[in-house]
Amino acid sequence: MRIAALVLLFGCLGCAHATVPAPAGPASTVLPASHPECQPATALVNAVLWMQTAAEYRASARQVYTAARQALDAALADPEWVGATEERQGEAGQPPAIILDLDETVFDNSPFEARMIRRGIRFNQAAWDEWVEEAAAAAILGAADFLLYARGRGVTPFYVTNRAAGEEAATRRNLQKLGLPLSTEPDTVLVLGERPEWKTGDKSPRREWVAQSYRVLLLVGDDLNDFANAGDLDLAARNEIVEEHAAWWGRRWFVVPNPAYGSFERAVTGPDGTPCEQLQRKVNALRER
Repeated sequence: MRIAALVLLFGCLGCAHATVPAPAGPASTVLPASHPECQPATALVNAVLWMQTAAEYRASARQVYTAARQALDAALADPEWVGATEERQGEAGQPPAIILDLDETVFDNSPFEARMIRRGIRFNQAAWDEWVEEAAAAAILGAADFLLYARGRGVTPFYVTNRAAGEEAATRRNLQKLGLPLSTEPDTVLVLGERPEWKTGDKSPRREWVAQSYRVLLLVGDDLNDFANAGDLDLAARNEIVEEHAAWWGRRWFVVPNPAYGSFERAVTGPDGTPCEQLQRKVNALRER
C-alpha cells in the first residue's frame, strides 16, 4: 500500500545523542531538520536493504503466497467459505474472487525507495508520480504464480489500491507488463477516488462493491487497512482488530511483510510534526523490556 505521505520506519541514523525517554515520559529533545545528525532521507536503508537482499524476505513472501494457494483450494471446495467481513451474502452461486492490495503486496516498489535514499530525499508526490508512470515495478516473489493459479481455477483477482485515479492507466500498464490477470469488464483495478464513495483511503466500500457480485474467498495485503478499516486507530485498537479475527490470519487473510512504510507509523507518530519530530516519536515508542 502506498500512502500519500510516506513517513519513514526507522529512527534517525546517527541520532544516538538525542535524549530518548520512555513513551509515557516527558517530550525528548528533538533534532531540528537542519541538524546534521537527523537524516530522514536515509532512515529507510535497513528496511529497503532487507527487502532487496535478504533471503528471509524472499522466504517470507513465498511462504505467504504458498499458504494463500493452499487456502484458495480449501475455499473453492467449501461453498460456505467467506473471506471478507464485507461479504454478507456468501452465495455459493456467485463467481469466486480474491482481493489484493498492489503496492508491496503484488508490486515491489523497493527500487523507488532505493532511488529516494540515493538521492537523499524523502518521499514526495512528484517523485512517486514519476515512478508510477514508468510502470517498472517487478512482482513480489510468489505473487505472479499465485495470481495465475487463481485465474486458472476460475477465480477473479481484484486489486484494491490507494493509488490515485489518475494513476490507474500506468498501474494497468505495469500489471500488463508482468502478465498478471487484468480486466476492464468487470473493472478489476479499484483505485482511490474512482467513484464518489471511494474518495477516502478506507477500502471497505470497494470490498463491499466486489462482494455484491462475487464470493470473496481471500484477502492479501501488507497493511491492516487491506483487511479491515483501521483508519486512524491507536495501537491498542489496531491490535484488537487482529485478535478479533485471530482465526482468519493465514487462512483467509494473508499479510506480505512490509517494513518500509504503512499505517502502523501513523498510530505512533500521529499526522503532524516535522520528519525529525516523527522519527523521534518512533524512537520514544520503542521498548527496552
